[in-house]
Amino acid sequence: MAAYAAVTSLMGTIHLISQSNLDLLEGNKEHLELLYDKVGSLQELILDSCDDEPMKDLSKKIKYLAHEIEDEVESHIQRESVKTLPKMLQRATEIFRLPTSQESLFKTFQRATKIFHIPTAHDMLHKILQRATQDIDSVKEDVLKLKENNNMRAVDCSIGGTISPQLHVSTIENDMVGYNIEQEFMRNQLRGYSSQLEVITIAGMGGIGKSTFANKMFYDPSILSFFDVRGWITVSKDYSLRKMLLCLLQDAIGVKEELDNVSDGDLADRLQKSLKGRRYLIVVDNIWSTEAWDEIRLCFPENNNRSRILLTTRDMKVAQYVSYPKDPFPMRFLDPEESWKLFYQKAFDKKPFPIEFEKLAKEVVSNCKGLPLMISVVTGTLSSKRTLDEWTNVAQSVSSLVNLDDYQRCSGVLALSYNHLPSHLKACFLYFGVFPKDRDISMKKLIRLWVAEGLLELKGLEGFENVAANRLHDLIDKSLVVVGKRSLDGKIKTCRIHDLLHDLCLRESESNSLSYVVNPTISRRQITDCPHGRRWVSVHSKRGSFSPILFDTLTHNKTRCLLFSSNQIDRCCDLGLVHFKLLRVLDLETMRLGLFPSEIVHLVSLRYLAVMIFGIRKDLPISNLWNLQTFIFPQYTPQTGTIYLPNGIWELSQLRHLRSTRMYLCSPPKVSTNEVKYQVLENLLSVSGLSPRCCTKEIFEGIKKVKKLGISGTEDEFDSEPGGLENLIYLRELEALNIASYSSVRVDFFLGFHV
Repeated sequence: MAAYAAVTSLMGTIHLISQSNLDLLEGNKEHLELLYDKVGSLQELILDSCDDEPMKDLSKKIKYLAHEIEDEVESHIQRESVKTLPKMLQRATEIFRLPTSQESLFKTFQRATKIFHIPTAHDMLHKILQRATQDIDSVKEDVLKLKENNNMRAVDCSIGGTISPQLHVSTIENDMVGYNIEQEFMRNQLRGYSSQLEVITIAGMGGIGKSTFANKMFYDPSILSFFDVRGWITVSKDYSLRKMLLCLLQDAIGVKEELDNVSDGDLADRLQKSLKGRRYLIVVDNIWSTEAWDEIRLCFPENNNRSRILLTTRDMKVAQYVSYPKDPFPMRFLDPEESWKLFYQKAFDKKPFPIEFEKLAKEVVSNCKGLPLMISVVTGTLSSKRTLDEWTNVAQSVSSLVNLDDYQRCSGVLALSYNHLPSHLKACFLYFGVFPKDRDISMKKLIRLWVAEGLLELKGLEGFENVAANRLHDLIDKSLVVVGKRSLDGKIKTCRIHDLLHDLCLRESESNSLSYVVNPTISRRQITDCPHGRRWVSVHSKRGSFSPILFDTLTHNKTRCLLFSSNQIDRCCDLGLVHFKLLRVLDLETMRLGLFPSEIVHLVSLRYLAVMIFGIRKDLPISNLWNLQTFIFPQYTPQTGTIYLPNGIWELSQLRHLRSTRMYLCSPPKVSTNEVKYQVLENLLSVSGLSPRCCTKEIFEGIKKVKKLGISGTEDEFDSEPGGLENLIYLRELEALNIASYSSVRVDFFLGFHV
C-alpha cells in the first residue's frame, strides 16, 4: 500500500510541476516527462503485486525512494519559488565588487557560476531528475526479477481455480437481519403504557449491531407514527455536550438560526422548552460513561406522556446505571441461521451460486461467531475475490482468529479486510485516521483532501472527483465505510468509519510511518517524541487546549498534511507553519483565526487550504500558491463583510474549488489585444460565496467551466447589479446554482434551485 501510494503521489507531483510556468523548468521538461513515464511503469508493476515477505521488503524500498525523490524535487522547487536567487546574486556582487543594477547582477551571477563552477537552479534540477530516473530504473529491475521468481508459483495457484459468482455488496446502510422477537419486544417497550419518561438501554460489544438495531426501531413505521419528535445523537468517548445539544436542536427540533454565540446553558434550556409537552424519542448512541449520561440527562424534560430515550453502550455498568431499576437489553450474537442469512443477503443478493463456494462461505460465516460486523467485513473482503483458492485463503485466515477474545478477533478480521484491499484503496482508507474518532466526514471534503494528497491516479478523461467518488463507493461496498447523511436525491453527504476501523487506521498508519495524531492532553514529552518523517499530522484538541509552540520541537521536513480539529486558538498566536515547508494540506477551518496567517504565503506547495477568517482583509496574499486546488475561507458570520481576492488569483491554474461566505473576485486579465478574450481558470469546478457585483460577463467567461455556483450578498449588492444574473448564460456547464441574500441582522435564503 505505502509503496503504491508513494509512487502515485510522486506521479501527481511531477505532473503538476510539468504543467507550471516556472522558469526553472526551461530545458528540463523532457526529463520530467521521461521520469513520469518510468514512474508510471513502476506503478503498474506494483499494482497487483503479491504480498509475500520479499515483496514487502521491496515495497519499503520503493516507498522510501519515491518519497526521497519527491522531497528533493519539491524542496528544490520550493526554494526557488521563495526567491533564494537574490542572496546568491548579492554574494556574487560582493566577490566582484561590481554595481548592483539588475543587468550587472545577472552578468555577475553568470561569471560567478562559470568561474566557481556553481550549478544553476536548472543544472541542479537536471541532476536531481537524472539521478531519480536511474534510481527508478534500478528498482524496476528488482521488481521484475521478483515477479519472475514468483511467476511459476502464481501459475500453479491459478490452475483449477473456479470463477466465483459476481458478489454484490450494497452501498446502502446495513439492513437488520434476525432479532425478530427482540424487535417486537422493543416496539412494545417504546410504545409502552407507562406515562413516565423511560430510558431503555441496549448493551453489547462493538460491532454486535446495537446501532443498527436502534436505527431499525428509529425508522419503524409504528414508531414514526407514535412520537411527535425524534432525535439521534452519537456520544462516543470524547463527547461534547454542546455538539449534542446543537445536533438535537438543529436536526430534531429544526432550528435554523445561528447558534454559535449561544451559551451551553441557554442551548440546554432551549432544548427543554422545545421538547416540553411533546412526546419524543431520543436515541443516545454509543455512550461510554455515566458522567456523559448525567450531563445530557438533565436536558430531557419529564412530560408524563410516554416519551422514551433509547440508549446504546458497550459498557454494561453504564447500561445498568442508566436503566436502573430496569435491566438493560443485552444484544446477543446472531445464531447460525441468522448469520448465514446476513452473509447471503449481502454477498449474493439471494442469487444461486456454485456449491463449492457455499461450503467455504458457511465455514467463513461459522468462524465469525455471530458477530454482525465481522460477517459484514468478511463479505466485503470476498466481494473482490474470484477464485476458489482466494476464498480458501480468506476462510483459513478467519479460522485462525477464533481463539482470540471478541475485540481482538474483530480487529483481526478488520485487518484482514484491509490487507485484502487493492493497492489503490489502502491509502484512501487509512486517511480516515486523520479525522477524530466517531466523526461524520463530509464527502466533498474527503474527496478534495484525497486529491490534494496525491492519493489518486488519473487515467483517461475521468476527472479526479469522479475517481475519488468511485474509491469511496468501493470502500462502502466493502463495508469499511458507513454512509452517514444523504441528500434529498439520495447522494451521499457524509460518511464515517466504525471505531474499530479507526483504531485499525491508526495502527496501520503507524506501522507505515504515515500519520501522527497530536493530542495536547498528553504529556509534553510524548509530543516531542514524534516519530521522524510522518506525512500526515493531525491535531485533536478541545476548546482552548492547544498551544502551537509544541510544534517547535517536531520534525516537519516530510510532513504534507496538517489538519486541526481543535475548536479555538488565540487569534494572534504564531502557528509555527514556518517548520512545514512542503505542506500540501493545511486545514484551519475550525480555528476561527483573527487574520489570515502571514506564514501561509511561503507554503508554495499547498494544494488544499481551509482557514476561518474572523476579520476582513482587502487582498488575501495567495498569489504565490501556484499549486492551490482548493481554497476555503469562510468568515465568522455573513455580516463580517466581503473578502477581496487579489488579481493573482487568475494565475492559479490548478484551482478547482473556491468557497467563502462573501468574496469579491476582480475581472480576469485580457489575453489578447486583437480580440476580447480573457484568462480562464480551466480547472475551476465550483465557486461559492461570489458577490453579486461579480456577476459580469468578463468574470463568468473567466470561470466558464464552473459546474456549481453560489452567489451571496446583501440586498443592496443585488440591487446594484440588477442584470447580473442574466450573464449566467455564459456559464454553459453550470449544473447547480444557489443564491442567498443577507440582511444586516439575519440571513434570508430567498432563492435556491438546481439547473
